[in-house]
Amino acid sequence: MTRLNETRIGALLNELFGATFSRSAGMTRHVEHAASVLVGLDADVTVHGDDRTVRGRAVIVPPDAPFTANCPGPVATYAFDPELCPRVAGWARAFGGPHTLDGAAGAQVAGAAWSHRADLARPDVLAGVGDEARRALASGTPPAIDRRVARLVEALRDPQADRGAAIARTRLSAAHLQVLFARDIGIPMRTYQLWRRLLHALARVGPLDLTAAAHAAEFADLAHFSRTCRRMLGYAPSVLRANLVTG
Repeated sequence: MTRLNETRIGALLNELFGATFSRSAGMTRHVEHAASVLVGLDADVTVHGDDRTVRGRAVIVPPDAPFTANCPGPVATYAFDPELCPRVAGWARAFGGPHTLDGAAGAQVAGAAWSHRADLARPDVLAGVGDEARRALASGTPPAIDRRVARLVEALRDPQADRGAAIARTRLSAAHLQVLFARDIGIPMRTYQLWRRLLHALARVGPLDLTAAAHAAEFADLAHFSRTCRRMLGYAPSVLRANLVTG
């Protein structure tokens, strides 16, 4: 991984999770297809969900749950892929909404971020803390997924995959497949594909400018890419791009 310009927010994206480290948090209302963990280093993080508000040094939010977040001090945020980290997603979903992480797991997650706070701007350290958090939270119950849906999800992880061929291989009717997909993955198939296109674009904002990254992921234009990023991640891509690294 390589480091880009210093700015007010640092970010990385790998196969298992995305992460940001910033001097403060002010996420707008958004919905991530990820299990999100937010850790305040000097102050509590406040997370507002649709039906609850929680506050704590470490907070977990289940995939596909709308939320806003703020913290007056530095904060590390992790978004774990629910299909590749199903136990973390299972832990998050068990609470039915945003939840303050407490007990041994919460102490381990907050402690990992705190002990490395001086180096969290380094992408390798940010990634290492994310791996430790993933292991600490990997005790949830993974959801059961229909094997045909699981194969389809694997195919659709590539936003340039032949969607029609992948769907045909399931040998399910369109209506039945839509029901199974939403039940097992938590979001409609079209929303999942848009999420994967967003990640595909973000993975290219380092070597490419934002417009080129948007086109590479088949967004209509930069405005569409930016709206999608705000709606699904709570940040504009221009905020993330300066320090975003991939690996």
